[in-house]
Amino acid sequence: MMLTANLAGRGYCEIAWRDGVITAVRRLRAEDAAEPYGSAGFIDIQVNGVAGVDFGDPALTAEAAISTLPALWKSGVTTFCPTVITGSPEGMRRSLLALEEARRRSPDFAECAPCYHLEGPYLSKGPSHGAHNPEFMRDPDWSEFEALQRAAGGRIGIVTMAPELPGAVEFIRRAAAAGVVAALGHTDAQPEQIGRALEAGAVLSTHLGNGCPEYIHRRRSPVWAQLAAEGLSASLICDGFHVTPEFTRVVSGMKGRAGCVLITDSIHVSGMAPGRYELGGMPVELEADGKVAALGNPGALAGSTLRMNRAIAGFQRMAGVGLDAALDAATLNPARLLARWPVCAAPVPGQPANLALFRPGAGELTVLAAYVRGINKIA
Repeated sequence: MMLTANLAGRGYCEIAWRDGVITAVRRLRAEDAAEPYGSAGFIDIQVNGVAGVDFGDPALTAEAAISTLPALWKSGVTTFCPTVITGSPEGMRRSLLALEEARRRSPDFAECAPCYHLEGPYLSKGPSHGAHNPEFMRDPDWSEFEALQRAAGGRIGIVTMAPELPGAVEFIRRAAAAGVVAALGHTDAQPEQIGRALEAGAVLSTHLGNGCPEYIHRRRSPVWAQLAAEGLSASLICDGFHVTPEFTRVVSGMKGRAGCVLITDSIHVSGMAPGRYELGGMPVELEADGKVAALGNPGALAGSTLRMNRAIAGFQRMAGVGLDAALDAATLNPARLLARWPVCAAPVPGQPANLALFRPGAGELTVLAAYVRGINKIA
């Protein structure tokens, strides 16, 4: 099978695959604005929920988890990390067990959700806790993490934590040695504590500019320390609420093309009517403009209703980068973080035929097709 499309920065190309694996990519001519664009399927490493389903709900079922796939495919996402946020040990375990059951029941879910993201419970109870429930926050506990990892079938691929907590540095060292992406987030750390986390193996800032003190010191803060750190990628929520264009440009300039990762941080209210809901036991409000406010923490946001096809266009506009660089932030760069998992990093021979076909736009990319192992999942 094959398709033809523009590949940003490469030209109008023919992409062929067999048995779900890309076999050839051939340039036909220069890019043609009249034709659609293609890329690796979009990768979202932080999806708390979507279409009414909360992946961190202790009552999550396999059927509910599987039901989220069409909404993700419509946004061009073919790989995502279901994200389980701060909760009780038993509640988090139940969520992970349900995700594993979804993988067993659905080959599509197993292909699209190769691993999970644990955001918490090892986070700061201070001003940076955001919409996470401080009642369930605790210090890093490797034995507890191993129990959660067993429930997850060994598929916790990312863990976000606050590096200033007791035992955090050793936890990060063990996570990195185990092949788990150690990420920093919801932290009130001092720069020295960020530095020790980097030395231990942390490689990602989770939603940089969010989950941090609202007012920061002009010279010393966890934001400056993470921004200046070489080798530390930064994930960004480009929905117009979480980060400003100025901040996005600074992050893009400091981290470079390879260091920015787009996420949606979407929660279950994405696609639902405005109103009051609950996230992890905390009240949240979905406003008419799509912003989600954490009612228990005035001024804080509670994830987003962003979709990746809008995040890419938002990053392109806010950072002032080309389509090719914006696509890297939603494909190649997160794929590097998930290197131990079978994801499509780019449309090149040997990669899984997980592809997105779309038309660029100022506000969003209009997704025409999403291929999972060479099969279009958008009717």
